[in-house]
Amino acid sequence: MEGAHEKLLHLSFEEAEGNEETNSRLQSSKFILWLQLSVFTFFVLGGQAAGTLLGRVYYDEGAKSRWIATLAQTAGFPILLPFLCCPSPKNHDDQQLSIDHQSSVLVGASVYIFLGLLQVANSMLFTVGVQYLPASTYSLISGSQLAFNALTSFLLNGQKITPIILNSVVLLSFSSSAIIFQDETGDGGEISHKSLLIGFAATTLGSLGYALQFSLTELAFQKVFKSGTLKVVMKMSFNIGMLVTIASLTGLFASGNWRDLEKEMREYRTGKLSYVMNLVCTAIAWQLYAVGSVGLVFKASSLFSNVIINLGTTIVPIFAMIFLKDEMSGLKVFSLLLGLWGYASYIYQHYLDDLEAKASEVKSLAEEEDNF
Repeated sequence: MEGAHEKLLHLSFEEAEGNEETNSRLQSSKFILWLQLSVFTFFVLGGQAAGTLLGRVYYDEGAKSRWIATLAQTAGFPILLPFLCCPSPKNHDDQQLSIDHQSSVLVGASVYIFLGLLQVANSMLFTVGVQYLPASTYSLISGSQLAFNALTSFLLNGQKITPIILNSVVLLSFSSSAIIFQDETGDGGEISHKSLLIGFAATTLGSLGYALQFSLTELAFQKVFKSGTLKVVMKMSFNIGMLVTIASLTGLFASGNWRDLEKEMREYRTGKLSYVMNLVCTAIAWQLYAVGSVGLVFKASSLFSNVIINLGTTIVPIFAMIFLKDEMSGLKVFSLLLGLWGYASYIYQHYLDDLEAKASEVKSLAEEEDNF
């Protein structure tokens, strides 16, 4: 009897040690997850701010080619090659996933092509929207992208829409659309009803298209690219960037704008070297943004990624004030506060979900001990 009692105590001690080890591993994995989310968030916010400001400088210094500016937003994909060439550690599950992936190469290629073409179509739609709509109207409509993404995430990805998340979506949508109340000298011209209709349709379809693209990217990670490594994020960013770059190059040569490239470099106010450096830095900035946005979809959700992107839209004016000496109006401050409030609401929902998960873990452990 004593031997059985000692054995029972020994087993209880081992189980307690096992539980402590499990809890330690869970805490470590959560820390790594939030660290990765922080890095991807930094990529999105930093890349978005730098890319936007460099794009503004590009036009302010005398450049005019929209095809070159569009090309620069995706041409940074080669910087990901070193990460793709690095071998990733494989376990048994990864080997099985690799075999499954090899048997469905066509499916993976089809996903990359479809998402790449969808991004090209969305970019074209937004270009038409910018051309035909006043800046304030364009900003208001494009701000609906987050609301569309909440809907597509709910329908395609099973995203739980709580009152707090809904509050976050509304606040961030309003914050990115607040420019409609800004007086802009460029908005005072006469615009025909036909132009407004074309611009409205194009911008609305572009917003819906981008929302759909993010949700389909998340669905691709769930159903097709099931590897648990970050290498899949690099592959996704690289392949889509390459496809969109090819499409932009096709448009550049088909339109004949490539003939004006040398003239544009000569007329660039700060010189040819500055022109080239601007495009190179723009390409790197937007590539970091692309990796960050896809990484957030992979590690969190498409809605989380869109929340960060909308937050970035509201903080860009701060960087414009610091580096380009823009005025920081009260409306921009109000927009920033709304964006921060919406972001805080979304993070608070994640905090509540984390507490719920912890409570569930404690409850399951207690039930196991009672059963034992």
